[in-house]
Amino acid sequence: MKICIFGASGYVGSSVYVRLRSGSADEIVGTYLDDPAMSEGLYKLDVNEPESFSNFYKEENPDVVIWTVMSGPNEHKLTDQGLMHLITHLTPETKLIYISSDFVFSDGKGPYHEDDPTSTLPDDHTFSNYANAKVKAEHFIENELSNFVILRAGPIYGENRIGKLDERTDRLSYHLRSDRKVDFRDDLTRSFVHVEDLATVIEEMVYNDVTGIYHVGPEEKQSFYVFMKSMAKQLGYNDELVIKGSEEEKVDTEIPKDTSLITKKISEVSKVKFR
Repeated sequence: MKICIFGASGYVGSSVYVRLRSGSADEIVGTYLDDPAMSEGLYKLDVNEPESFSNFYKEENPDVVIWTVMSGPNEHKLTDQGLMHLITHLTPETKLIYISSDFVFSDGKGPYHEDDPTSTLPDDHTFSNYANAKVKAEHFIENELSNFVILRAGPIYGENRIGKLDERTDRLSYHLRSDRKVDFRDDLTRSFVHVEDLATVIEEMVYNDVTGIYHVGPEEKQSFYVFMKSMAKQLGYNDELVIKGSEEEKVDTEIPKDTSLITKKISEVSKVKFR
């Protein structure tokens, strides 16, 4: 079996790539865009460039595709071009594993089940490119494919397989190492998931017959403030330096308040014990 990881040099993708390469007898291929590549053996590819994408895909012809490419404010382009290029090449036999986000519930009135309706943000909103593109991508996949898994995750944290920390924890450590205060908001509730737990679920989905949409993470829901205070303790820092951040917002930058996820369904198909 051949497994292709698009975005194998990213924060999540690199963990999945290294995990599969070290533990699987199958053929594992991966792509990256920005130099330097974070792992050996990766192919440099712009998934938004149709001719290059088509040539790569036809040559590799994978049995399973894992889409971990993320582009933040450019997510719309990634969905409209890169993901659409992929969907036009997939056969019914090819399984797609797509990493989505809790931001598909941008009305912020969680916690949410998998079958709750998704929502979008106004086009002029700061986060609309990312949130709305994820909603659009999910609709594309559900309408065009049957052999797919969509994994929705809240904030992803922790050290991945190549030693990279998420930006939030990195910021926390940077401040606390110097005994400087750092603030996080207490009014934003999320389901935080460790990068290695997510990578393990992705690996499981490669080798089983499960399809559909799943929320990934522990049962516990926390605010950014509460979660980062606990992270400070885990890392051996003074958690008193973690303080509550301002909750003042402008309408076009308002952050969804509660995008936490109900994760009972994933426990029925996964052996992962989320930390």
